[in-house]
Amino acid sequence: MRLRETPLVLDGYRESLADQRPAAVELIALVLLSRGERTPEGADTRKANPAAAIADFHDRCGVMLSVGQFMLLSEGRDEKHGPLTTLAATYVGHDINVKFKQYAHVHDAINEALFATEHIGDLLLGSLGFNYEDFIAVRTAIREVYLDRFFAARDTLGEIAQEWSDSGRAEQPEDRIEQGLAAVHDLMFFPGKRAAFTASDIAAASNVELGRVEQVLQRFSVPFGAPSDPVATVESYLAGNSPFRNAALVVDGEGNYISLNVPIGTDCFRQVVEATVKTDAAKWKRYEKRRVAVSEQLAVEHLETLFGTSAAYVNLKYFRPNPGIDVTQLGANAVKITSIAEQTEADALFLVEDVAICVEVKGRSVSSQARGGHVQRLANDLRATVGDATEQALRLERLIRTNGGLWDDNQQWLDLTSIRELRSVAVCLDDMGPLATALDELVRADVVKSDRFPWIVSLHDLAIVAEVIDRPAEFLLYLRRRTESEVSLNFAAIDELDLFMLFLSGQLYVEPDPDRVSEEFLGVRRPTAKDRRRYRGQAVPTRVMTHTDRLDAWVYFREGSSQEEAPKPEFSSHPAVLGLVDFLQDGRKPGWFRFASDLLNLADEAQEDVVRGIDNVIESTKKDGQPHTSFVSFAGAWGYPALFVGSQPAKLPHAFASQHLATYGITKKHQIQSDRALMVLVDERGAIRSVRYDNRRATVDAELDELATEMGLIPVEVMGRPVPPSARRATKRLNPGKKKRKR
Repeated sequence: MRLRETPLVLDGYRESLADQRPAAVELIALVLLSRGERTPEGADTRKANPAAAIADFHDRCGVMLSVGQFMLLSEGRDEKHGPLTTLAATYVGHDINVKFKQYAHVHDAINEALFATEHIGDLLLGSLGFNYEDFIAVRTAIREVYLDRFFAARDTLGEIAQEWSDSGRAEQPEDRIEQGLAAVHDLMFFPGKRAAFTASDIAAASNVELGRVEQVLQRFSVPFGAPSDPVATVESYLAGNSPFRNAALVVDGEGNYISLNVPIGTDCFRQVVEATVKTDAAKWKRYEKRRVAVSEQLAVEHLETLFGTSAAYVNLKYFRPNPGIDVTQLGANAVKITSIAEQTEADALFLVEDVAICVEVKGRSVSSQARGGHVQRLANDLRATVGDATEQALRLERLIRTNGGLWDDNQQWLDLTSIRELRSVAVCLDDMGPLATALDELVRADVVKSDRFPWIVSLHDLAIVAEVIDRPAEFLLYLRRRTESEVSLNFAAIDELDLFMLFLSGQLYVEPDPDRVSEEFLGVRRPTAKDRRRYRGQAVPTRVMTHTDRLDAWVYFREGSSQEEAPKPEFSSHPAVLGLVDFLQDGRKPGWFRFASDLLNLADEAQEDVVRGIDNVIESTKKDGQPHTSFVSFAGAWGYPALFVGSQPAKLPHAFASQHLATYGITKKHQIQSDRALMVLVDERGAIRSVRYDNRRATVDAELDELATEMGLIPVEVMGRPVPPSARRATKRLNPGKKKRKR
């Protein structure tokens, strides 16, 4: 079953196409364990052919796993235990069916930072009887012993087959035939003996002392016990009570071990350590301090990679209002701060151009009871992780948005009035699976108590996003999409990385309500019936399935698990738009972060229009030698950005052309009440000569109103009107039934 369900090599492996079910191996193991003992040594197996049953076992296990998941979801449908009942069922199914929840290189890097002896001393040795280095050596040795024996049997069979072929298929010596039969049995028909190992085998292969090897193997194995009802055992497993949640080995009474479907410690090493260390208060306090430090450090490092800049503040201490005190009382002119506020701390605050990103990190694990489907325990765990992180991040965000700054722990005012956009990120050390993507359930269960959402992400998924994203502006766009309420309501997934890959392909998008956009922003035309139909047609719930094949292939090749070279996934966008974004990012020119993200947010057709507008400006200037401009705005869920492109004729001084574009852009921005504008000046060759970014808030300005009139700008009330059908035709005939008279 292991050979059937768990590929030895990952070349060409595609999860979306594969039919392997690693959890099926666990079901078979449970049935065998329920007998209470192994088949006695020396039993008559001459007529047995277990390999022939594997395909049938695979199908039956697949049915059981699917029915088990439907059973859980059916119980959750009525929300018997509250809004999280269905989510708990989904989480149990995810925990049972998904193995290798984290890529190996990130999984091991996090564990090494937490548990390596150089960081944590003898804490593991004193609690578990082995240290992290012993565990890694044993895990590696188990795989090496297994593969050495597998390939030895394969090579023996290959050599004998080659000898037979080279001899013209002449009869071979009896002992050689017996060797070949033994190799066939070891490979395919009766692989259990070949695959089994003892602690002594692993001690010899790992150079770890036998006592420590035994401690490692015992921690990650399930022994045969008293005979039990296999039906009840399997039903309990499907309900979430898996003895293999923290184990990957089966052991008999004589010290023979066999591996199931994953290496020991996969997805669970930290939970095994924490369950043991927690029984000693002093050790737990020491470990918890390390866990907090590692979680925050790695989260900040990955975010610094994504934003391309260091965090402005780490462990920022600031004042928050006391209960009952309105947040506005902590503004820049507040006095007697300590009488109305108390000191608190934020894990990190990033200030990138005119965007602030509030970060909170939680290292606490989801309990084993919650993993088993206990709804109330899951609710408590989520409130202590996702809930607290969300509340703390949004609290900081609210202060900045309302007051334009903060009071730090020295009672010094931190002026943040230049900030125009705020985002929040809540990072969890634990793998969250569907818990982080089910915002609707989290809101209904009062875990998230706001109409604004942070991006809730595991440390592992954050690390992968940081490895893939090429541009900070791309990441800001992903933050916007993932925290947009309509996106959260319309896209359902059990894995953050499926949503991320959907984003890279340009499909994680919900068009804003055209009626709301038209009402909120000046100069936006009223929506047509077609606009409304399109909006209703795409605003439907979408179940996001597996989209990580390209990501898997790239990671597996980098990790050495696959020899099939694969390119890194990239964000899909118009090459000319990416060129403009890269130009802005190089040297961090004005608008490089926020407005660049606006450009990347445009649909393919809109990006084509932007590029076409730039080309038209250049071509018009080439023809008449005069400066020309183009203007396009794209109001939506995140504001009202406007792009102005102007040309500089070869004979026109740069200062004059730049001022000409700025005057037009600033005036038009004011007229339509746009919250931000990018002005790009190009020459006749298409080279960008200068950029200007204006993110000043819209105000009453009579001079600009008058200037708009003098410049003959189309009035806002006219801009928003639909164009009559007759105006769209090249030739207008007001009375088509009447012929024109000759002059």
